[in-house]
Amino acid sequence: MRKKIVALAVVLVMFCLAAGCISQEQKAQQQEKATIKDSLGREIIIPENPTKIVSLSPALTELLFALGLDQQIIGVSEYCDYPEQAKSKEKMGGFENPNIELVASKEPDLVFVSAGVQEDIIQKLGEFGITVVALDADTIEQVITNIRLAGILTGKEKEAEQLTDHMKAKMKEIAEKVQGLAKPKVFFEVWDDPLMSAGTSSFIHNVIEAAGGINIAADSNERYYTFSVERLLEENPDIYIINSHSHTPQDIMRRNGYQALKAVQNNKVYVIDDNLISRPGPRVIEGLEQMAKMLHPEAFND
Repeated sequence: MRKKIVALAVVLVMFCLAAGCISQEQKAQQQEKATIKDSLGREIIIPENPTKIVSLSPALTELLFALGLDQQIIGVSEYCDYPEQAKSKEKMGGFENPNIELVASKEPDLVFVSAGVQEDIIQKLGEFGITVVALDADTIEQVITNIRLAGILTGKEKEAEQLTDHMKAKMKEIAEKVQGLAKPKVFFEVWDDPLMSAGTSSFIHNVIEAAGGINIAADSNERYYTFSVERLLEENPDIYIINSHSHTPQDIMRRNGYQALKAVQNNKVYVIDDNLISRPGPRVIEGLEQMAKMLHPEAFND
């Protein structure tokens, strides 16, 4: 009888050990197969410990550096110029035409691209068995989502949480300052010849609204589109904003017919760093604050 009990106990112990092993194997398999969806809805397997990362999007390069991934980033596009460390990384070609063979030769664990503009790159790199993550954002909230996704993919979840918490706190602070104030009509000049502005699907539109303004180009869902001078004069914006890569306020004020604009008459033609509001990265909070101060200087006297 005692032998049977001992034998049964041994069987139970072996069963438990086997069950434990199976459970551990299942957990390991589940961890290996854990996935998240990128901006295109593609299932991306979360790598265990990515040590080689390539970013072909300036906005995503800024995002990845903000998460503390300097050592892991081995290559960027020619247009990735921020932060300063990005300039010393090996260049992988242009934004829309990266050197696919060069990228593949580096055998990166992850390649980050901009959804929409760089979608064709996904297929080309996929032929080499490379994991490509496509992220894009039309709003600040989507930037925050992208930061979290990048944090999960790169093992920087804590850093991502800290960064997004800071961004959300700053957004809340700005929203409280402009709340209840009269919203000025804003025109953002994307291009001058032909005159172009930013529609509702643009990142710029979201920043204008978050800063407490009314985008007079909001009747189109295009990101950027042609905006006639006749309509500009008809809408007569209170504030006229240009990016730092184009003209000066004086150039705008001297344009034929622009003297009729309230923005010109009241000396409210402003310049903003285009990279702060057109690149959907963590620095957009700086752009939002600058925009809010242009629209509502009285709210930021402190």
